[in-house]
Amino acid sequence: MGADLERDRLEHRLRRVTVAIAALHQRASEHRAKPGTIPRQLGQAIADFEAQNAAINARLRDLTPSSVHPAIQRRR
Repeated sequence: MGADLERDRLEHRLRRVTVAIAALHQRASEHRAKPGTIPRQLGQAIADFEAQNAAINARLRDLTPSSVHPAIQRRR
C-alpha cells in the first residue's frame, strides 16, 4: 500500500513538473533576445525542472515491480 501511495504522489508530481517545463519553454520562446537564445534564468529553471523530471522517473522505475509487463508500466 505504501508503494502505491508513493507512486501516485510521484506521478502527480511528474505531471506538474511536465506542465511547468512546457510553460517555461513557452515563456522562453516569447522572451528570446535573439533567435536560438533564451534568458539565462529561464534556461536554468528549465534545466532544474528537467533534472527533477529525470529523478522522478528513476524513482518511479524503482517502485514499479519488475514482474509488470513494460506496456503496462507505460500506462501508469
